[in-house]
Amino acid sequence: MDHRIKSGFSLYTNSREAMQNSIRKKQIRKKQRWILLGIFCVVLLAIFLAYRYRTYHSLKTEKVIAKHVDSTTKFFAYKSGSISYNEDGISFIDGDGKTIWEKAYSIKNPIVTYCGDYIVVAYKNGNEILLYDSSGKVKRFSTSYAISDVEVAEQGVIAAILQGDDENYIELYDASQKKLVTIKTTVDENGYPLDIDLSDDGKMLAVSYLVVDGLQTKNRVAFYDFGEKGQEKEDRLLAGFDFKDTVIPKIQFMGQNTVCAIGDNKTIIFNTKDTPSKQKEIIIDSRIKSVAADDSHFALVLENKKKSSKEQYLVQAYNRSGKMVMEKEIKTEFSDVYLGNDGVLFVGNYHCSMINFAGHEMYQQNFKKRIQSMAPTGKAERYLITFEDKTQLVRLR
Repeated sequence: MDHRIKSGFSLYTNSREAMQNSIRKKQIRKKQRWILLGIFCVVLLAIFLAYRYRTYHSLKTEKVIAKHVDSTTKFFAYKSGSISYNEDGISFIDGDGKTIWEKAYSIKNPIVTYCGDYIVVAYKNGNEILLYDSSGKVKRFSTSYAISDVEVAEQGVIAAILQGDDENYIELYDASQKKLVTIKTTVDENGYPLDIDLSDDGKMLAVSYLVVDGLQTKNRVAFYDFGEKGQEKEDRLLAGFDFKDTVIPKIQFMGQNTVCAIGDNKTIIFNTKDTPSKQKEIIIDSRIKSVAADDSHFALVLENKKKSSKEQYLVQAYNRSGKMVMEKEIKTEFSDVYLGNDGVLFVGNYHCSMINFAGHEMYQQNFKKRIQSMAPTGKAERYLITFEDKTQLVRLR
């Protein structure tokens, strides 16, 4: 009888070949995964670059909002649409160009600002303040002294700077028309208020004062706290900072704990989380033509000092920490500057230009008609543009 003997050597050889095949397959699969990951990264980068450096070539008219527009009419982005206002009234226009509500008033030289759902309209040098919510409901406030400036918080708290004969007053009101705080200031002790801004929660007010001391002038940035931290402070003054040979006409809360103070030769970033403190100081060595600021960025348009350049202006954009995110030379003549979600909008009499935060000019256009105003809406790529004969909702294409 024949006996079949299994070869141990053969079994070992087959096992080794199987192991090598398994290793090769794993290496191939690993290589394929890396190739797929590389392709995915390249596609993502291509999409990112295409979006970052996208260019628009025309404006499509989505809707004609109004005809025979008052030359004093102005717009700003609000929620998913825009607010339109002038001396005769205010209206809310949604992102599709539909007028949601419209309210009439008679206020010369109106001061208009908003935060969250609330919009404030105040009679500059008058005594009337109107507070609107997102549905158009209005509450009226009367002040004892002339209104110099006004701001509003997201819960409807109003801060007003009022001018008396020899003194100024800071007054706070809540949305139910109750007066919360009155603080008296004088030009001799505090200075003349140039600008104010209120934190979103209504607990902190930042004021820029111009102080004249004999022949010397300086700027004082003061922080008033209306929460627990300010209760033990005289006049609720939490902190103050003096800056010699600087005038600060613009002060802006950027988020809850950051304040940007833009002066004629420097910009100061403050951290207000605990006790207000200077976080960064940016020296400006050129004359400022225009500024714009919102919750996330601020932009400076400066005279270009480079003799070799043909571009007349230099635009710089910074984030809320004071880091420059964009610098670009431009030759655009403009009358207004706006910050939008994508970058900076320049509007001239017959021209507009849009530059994103990468420094890329996304769109530019010369018009045959004179532009009265142009502003972003709450929807991406949509703008309200007003000519002498009509206002249009337009979309970039």
